[in-house]
Amino acid sequence: MATQVPAQTQPYLSDSAASPAAGARKLPLFSVFLAHISVDMQTSSLTVLLPLLLASFGLNYSLAALIVSVNNLVIAVAQPLFGIVGDRKPMRWLMFAGAMLCGAAMVSVTLLPSYWLVLVAVVLSGLGSAAFHPEGLSAVRAVSGDKSASGTSFFFFGGNLGFALGPFLATLLIAAYGTPGALGMIVPTLLATGALFLQRRAFGAHAGVAGSRLPGAATPASRRAFWLVVFLLALIAVRSLILSGLQTFIPLYFTGYSDLSKERIGAMVSALIFSGAFGTLLGGPLSERIGRRNTLCLAMLVVLAALFIFLRSEGLAQLIAISLAGAFITMPWPISVVMVQEAMPNNVGLAGGLTLGLAYGASGLGVSLLGGLADVVGLPAVMTLITLLPILVFFMSLFVPERPGAQRHMS
Repeated sequence: MATQVPAQTQPYLSDSAASPAAGARKLPLFSVFLAHISVDMQTSSLTVLLPLLLASFGLNYSLAALIVSVNNLVIAVAQPLFGIVGDRKPMRWLMFAGAMLCGAAMVSVTLLPSYWLVLVAVVLSGLGSAAFHPEGLSAVRAVSGDKSASGTSFFFFGGNLGFALGPFLATLLIAAYGTPGALGMIVPTLLATGALFLQRRAFGAHAGVAGSRLPGAATPASRRAFWLVVFLLALIAVRSLILSGLQTFIPLYFTGYSDLSKERIGAMVSALIFSGAFGTLLGGPLSERIGRRNTLCLAMLVVLAALFIFLRSEGLAQLIAISLAGAFITMPWPISVVMVQEAMPNNVGLAGGLTLGLAYGASGLGVSLLGGLADVVGLPAVMTLITLLPILVFFMSLFVPERPGAQRHMS
């Protein structure tokens, strides 16, 4: 039987949020938000460090790419494992330790004397990221109450913002101070972990909530719940592939098939990434107003139209189109994560680890497959395929239940 969420976990974004108690509940959420920014800033800054490592160790492109691949693989594999551990015994200290390890290990890569030590450092950084995400997502759910979609949106907004800011900040620091400037990337980590430390007692008060049964949640042993999770993970994988495919192939496509400048192409990719950050912020609240299925379907229709315009326009219209696509591609992300958590109410940490790990894994594997396909059929055909993938996600979204208890539509 599902238990009631304790009074202390009532929604941080409720109408009573103006009260001192409700205001105090926002502080733990904001500290996790800051930590998520710092963690994903470190991960995304790795690509900016590659040219330095390439020159320092005389690497070929394969060895340089392996550094990023190892980091992503560790994150993808380790996140579900940390989620399982967190479900058995919530360990909020992993947020602090994970964020610190992720940052300290990543900034150390420019100081290390050998390529193999660099690989060790990115493995440790990946483990730190993997430790932070499931526990952070579980903590956000615990303090968000019945506004879990909004809380999750805010959490992912922080992550996407970090991914967008990481390369930008690292580039500025290196341009200003040379290779030693990369050490400045530790400052956001220190600030964020300091905020987490100040809220440690608040997290302790909510430590047991995430693993408890949630109102309206599905029976975890149910076969229908299992197939719902599989279905949602497939939906997440395809959606992640759309975004990673665009980020990877837009520069290649427009470099080879247009006369656009590198600055213009870079502006399109930046618009895609930054608008995606704000899309995650909007998805949760919108789903609480018009429903999850409607939000998912609406998002994919907008993405389909925006990508159609993007490939057939130029100038400001093209920039607006890719910005709309970025915002609406990421909009379903927090909603999907919350649904997986609700389908696995006794394994919220594992649910978070699976969804986050799958996003990394699907992006890496999917982009590799699309790259191989581009070698066979050409890059324009692959870009067309990417722009048509929202149709698949749209039809998948039609079968998404509003709540886990509505799984009968999928049987």
